[in-house]
Amino acid sequence: MKKIEIISRHCNFSKFSEGRERVKGFSKIKCYNNLKNTINSELANITFLMDGDTEKHFLANEKDFVVKKIKGGSQAKSMESMLDYVNNLTFDNDQIIYFIEDDYLHLENWNDILLEGFKLDVEYVSLYDHLDKYKLPQYKELKSQIFVTKSCHWRTVPSTTFTFGVKFKTFKKHFQIYKKYNSVETGTTNDHQMFLELWRNGSSLISSIPSYSSHMDLHWLAPNINWEEIIKKEK
Repeated sequence: MKKIEIISRHCNFSKFSEGRERVKGFSKIKCYNNLKNTINSELANITFLMDGDTEKHFLANEKDFVVKKIKGGSQAKSMESMLDYVNNLTFDNDQIIYFIEDDYLHLENWNDILLEGFKLDVEYVSLYDHLDKYKLPQYKELKSQIFVTKSCHWRTVPSTTFTFGVKFKTFKKHFQIYKKYNSVETGTTNDHQMFLELWRNGSSLISSIPSYSSHMDLHWLAPNINWEEIIKKEK
């Protein structure tokens, strides 16, 4: 079985996340340590992409996995560099790629859960059970199809963030849509609208219930899991 290929993008500073309220105890190095502590090296491999000076970043001490420098300087330019980097790789069509942003936590066994998700007939898999799908008024009438695998349930959802799993053949097929919603000219990215277009075009996206990861945005933590306790365990 091919390993999950994780692409984890980092930078020294991001205006995009500046001022965001975080769970108590949050730091990006704790998210990095959590990823390394929860990865099953028999099932997954990591490539860290660094936008900026590695010497001023904790990735300078990374010894276990590859760190590659990319040219960015802004959220959109960094995203474009990541997309182009992956697009130029030579994976098999069924290779699973897992994009992870640098402010996410994961639970133990997430590697197995991601693989379970791809046993279903879907194109995109998220391990983040989005709180917005339960709270925001635009989702009041949202209907989801429910699936079950060995370890958890899954629901169809119309959108997620840029932390998701996808097979390489799907990435190649939708590459221009990813680029469309990443504007270097305006410096903006819009993963929500990107996924809505994919959804309207018939693409399938599922998220796990319960969550096996969460964005560390204080107001949108995945429900019914004490993420503060989980982050306390990381140094």
